[in-house]
Amino acid sequence: MRLRLGKRVAIGAAMTIVLGAIAVAAITAAGIAGWEYSNSNAFCANVCHSVHPEEPKAHAASLHARVNCVECHMGRLSTLQLMAIKPTHVNELWGMIVGYERPITTHSLRPAEVACEACHWPQARHSDTVRVRYRYDDDAKSTEGRTTLQLHTGGGEVRGRYALEETGGLDTGMNVGKGIHWHIAQELDYVALDAQKQKIPLIEVHGSDGKVIATYVDATAGVSRADLDKMPKRRMDCIDCHNAAGHPFPNPADLVDEGLQEGLIDRALLPSIKARSDKIIQAAYGIGGTEDERGAKFDAIIANAAPKGEQKPEVKTAEQKFAGEMKRILLLTSFSGERDGKALTWRTFPNNVGHKDFPGCFRCHDGKHVNEKGDAIRLQCTLCHALPQVDKENGVHTVASTVSPGMSPPDSHLQANWMRDHRASVDDSCTLCHGKISWGKDGGSFCSNPACHGRAWPEVNLDATSGSAPSGGATPAPAKGSAPKSAGGAAKKS
Repeated sequence: MRLRLGKRVAIGAAMTIVLGAIAVAAITAAGIAGWEYSNSNAFCANVCHSVHPEEPKAHAASLHARVNCVECHMGRLSTLQLMAIKPTHVNELWGMIVGYERPITTHSLRPAEVACEACHWPQARHSDTVRVRYRYDDDAKSTEGRTTLQLHTGGGEVRGRYALEETGGLDTGMNVGKGIHWHIAQELDYVALDAQKQKIPLIEVHGSDGKVIATYVDATAGVSRADLDKMPKRRMDCIDCHNAAGHPFPNPADLVDEGLQEGLIDRALLPSIKARSDKIIQAAYGIGGTEDERGAKFDAIIANAAPKGEQKPEVKTAEQKFAGEMKRILLLTSFSGERDGKALTWRTFPNNVGHKDFPGCFRCHDGKHVNEKGDAIRLQCTLCHALPQVDKENGVHTVASTVSPGMSPPDSHLQANWMRDHRASVDDSCTLCHGKISWGKDGGSFCSNPACHGRAWPEVNLDATSGSAPSGGATPAPAKGSAPKSAGGAAKKS
């Protein structure tokens, strides 16, 4: 039996197939477009997470401006994997609907191995990195200082045994990577007492076989070892130090220094401009509200700090340029909303790289975390960088060590708390490498490095026994064997 279809039926069937294909294509295209939009920065920042409007601006000014939000918060994974992960973020919708407090930390960042390491290969070899930072004093000339720092970036290209010569022939099972990136070559677990991971009372170091080979505990944290063992542990990765890589909220004073160095602020035409900017920053600290509200208040503060009276045309132009740059800096480092009834500031968001404004490295390298033998995690600046070199316009400068190539440091320099205890170990033998021992903070001798002794460090409590830090400044060097008196508090680095 042969089935014959009429011409009209055949045309209808063909049209149905064509229209069906078009519908499927349209739905598919719409689905792809919707998926792409739901993963875009515009959706994340404006539709989903408008509760923190400053993050998009900080992201746009960061080194990761071309990295999309989802690449860190969901990971660089396949589409199917991302589809499986996205529903886990639905719980955020309820908070967006009914309202919730301004978040100050994220719980959705993916592990570095599926995010950061898609671009930053952890086993890559890294040479030392030289960083130059410009800082300006609060004197009439806003004197320029240039600090050169050689960072021992290092790397973990070999996941083998730790160099035996580093441990006196003891095979510790630790990995070979040295420098700053030793922390990602080595498997480390830690316990944090707060969501921003600023209080770290316990660190575990794993050997190449995965077993714990060393545990360091901060006895001053106020938490028993039994309770610490019950707390969840996190495997240390890139984001534990580079936590502000995507949304940096820098110290506004640093942005002023950048403006001075780049010529956006004219220190030649504007006397004491760094000192004036410091006063403006202090007056503007903690001011919230919408961007328009903050901008109006900042305009008033900047105008109130400006010199009065007639000005030369070039000075007036420089003042206007300064006002615009200062307002930009203040808007970039101020916030709308509040948290726990307190205004949000750039200090609300710690940056764990380094240790200038926040504890950072000193969260663990503070001389307080000790193992069962009483040995502390090494507190030694030169593990991560060479001693900083400072040169200022007024002639102030650091004096480099006179160590000859091939010379090995004394055993004392390898002690865990050498940077804390070196003041109590000074004697005439130090002059063989370091020249005249003359302490201070204004340069001119090896022991008066402005970058070390010329500032207070955040939350550094280097003496776990007495609960206080050695004093800084131009204290005369004690004789060998005599301990320095404690200044009380935890402010300055010895």
